[in-house]
Amino acid sequence: MNIQTDIDYLSAGVPELETYLLSNELYYPIGARLPQLTLGGILLSLARVGLKGESFRARVEAIRLKWRSAWDAKSNREISARIALWKNYLAEYRDDPKSGARLYSQNVRYRAMLGLLEKKLDESDALLKGVFIEGKFIWEEECAQNFPRETFWYLFGTLKE
Repeated sequence: MNIQTDIDYLSAGVPELETYLLSNELYYPIGARLPQLTLGGILLSLARVGLKGESFRARVEAIRLKWRSAWDAKSNREISARIALWKNYLAEYRDDPKSGARLYSQNVRYRAMLGLLEKKLDESDALLKGVFIEGKFIWEEECAQNFPRETFWYLFGTLKE
């Protein structure tokens, strides 16, 4: 996903955020060309666009505060789903490190979303650190400044093949 897609995602998703929070859906469709709406997706796009997303950030925060219990409930459901996706990816990586390493930049989105949803992953991070090769930022360079290396260390490198 590129920065423009993140902005398009926020433009389509933020107006639907309240409706999404109050729905039973975990993955909420917002357009044929865009990923489905989730809290992790919103938080990741906000982080990726940085200052370009300030107007969206204020609206998201206002909705989060207004619907705090709905936000927390949806966030907990998403955390469970993202943990399962991340652990599944890591298991596939263990089975086929070469293929898994090639797919890292796509799948590390799950780990980043979990971090933004404020979930710690001690066990899977221990495995990740054992096969991680530190290097350059995994996504577009213009996003790197929005992800502090100390917190988002797993976005600055790749995996051993």
